[in-house]
Amino acid sequence: MPLDWGEVIDRYQPGEEGTPIPGAPQTVVTAVDEERIYVAHRLWKDSLSRQNLEKAVELLEQGRMPKDAEDAISRYRMYVADERPTLATKVLKDLGYLE
Repeated sequence: MPLDWGEVIDRYQPGEEGTPIPGAPQTVVTAVDEERIYVAHRLWKDSLSRQNLEKAVELLEQGRMPKDAEDAISRYRMYVADERPTLATKVLKDLGYLE
């Protein structure tokens, strides 16, 4: 099943303090739009692209990326992007794509 971006927008729509990402201490979603999830930590700010998250879900569906979140980090970095792979796998786990 492809990534449902509407679900992503609904789940991570930030409140006043941001929406925490489970398993990613001190990291919150500050905004979500049609192309990116914007995140902030007390030391940095960055974003995760919809395109890369969709590509990861496609690889998971094809069996080319492991379902285990810890194992998926290196595959995400190798086959998708070196765009906060640990955080991306936390988001994919929270959405139910990884174990």
